[in-house]
Amino acid sequence: MGIKCELYDRAKTSLGRERARLSSLLRGLSELGGEDVLYVEPDAQLLRRPDVLLDERDFDVGVYDDARTLGLRGPVFVRNNRRVLPLLRDWATLNEEAPERTDLQNLSRALSRADGGLVVRRFPVTYAWVERRHRQAYPTAKPVIVHFDADGLLTAGQSPWRFRSG
Repeated sequence: MGIKCELYDRAKTSLGRERARLSSLLRGLSELGGEDVLYVEPDAQLLRRPDVLLDERDFDVGVYDDARTLGLRGPVFVRNNRRVLPLLRDWATLNEEAPERTDLQNLSRALSRADGGLVVRRFPVTYAWVERRHRQAYPTAKPVIVHFDADGLLTAGQSPWRFRSG
């Protein structure tokens, strides 16, 4: 697919396994010389080219929120730009202040508090696809990123923020 990838051992992060998304994104942004970063769970597989990420440039952050639970799930994408850095700092602060919440719950909170200039794109369900959960509702869908750990992907939760159309 022509996508540069790097495997990151989340067990070695100083922030711990529960904060792997944030530490991976921060590491990627600091080490990749201006490139954008997509964090994909270790249980995921890219089946098709992620067109939204590679072709559309009108957003700063990309996430998937489960329509049923409103909780963030699956991949997290961030552009390497000045608008994203305050979000990442706030996310890190929330992870320290509220360790009882997952990093995705803290990201959701950070997004709700983000500056109005930050544009968030909601990924389609095909970017956080779990076959046994989604196929019946979307019989003709062509998944892009498939997750195999269904129990950890779709759980109850709420998100206080709304997506902006981009």
